[in-house]
Amino acid sequence: MSRRTDMHGFTLVELMIILALLGILAGIAIPSFNSLIRNNQVQSKAEELAAFLQYARGQAAINRATYEVKICDNDDPWIIRKFDTSNGNNCTDGEIERILERPLGQIEILNTTLSDDRLLYRSNGTATAASFTICHDADPSTGYLLEVQPSGGTLLHSRGKQDSTGTALGSCSL
Repeated sequence: MSRRTDMHGFTLVELMIILALLGILAGIAIPSFNSLIRNNQVQSKAEELAAFLQYARGQAAINRATYEVKICDNDDPWIIRKFDTSNGNNCTDGEIERILERPLGQIEILNTTLSDDRLLYRSNGTATAASFTICHDADPSTGYLLEVQPSGGTLLHSRGKQDSTGTALGSCSL
């Protein structure tokens, strides 16, 4: 077949080769892209929790009062409020200053060390020591460990690590 010199474009064979190559690239890229999105969602939730806890610490220091982060049951949100012994374990009593919604889907924030589901920040900025694990599908390789130091500071470890030496996060369970 001869081609006229004034014709421009691609042949059907050339188009089919390009489509096949694009299909192969998409098959390789889509799983990696999904993994990237999942990892970013877990990291975002871990950073959101760290900011939430730092807010409670800041309010305790500014207002010179003890603040509590109450971890409510089931799918209820976590709350920050001034600590009052009359509130007890109820998540609806008292003046709530900030709310952290529980994540939707497969991302979980797991409380690992608090016995009464209450984290206290005192007026001098110190806190109840605690640690939280944030995971996707209970997979520790994608999880984050967030530690609240007795000094009140928070330490968010690298993804899949449980300390600064690089020890792998053991599990995402309570």
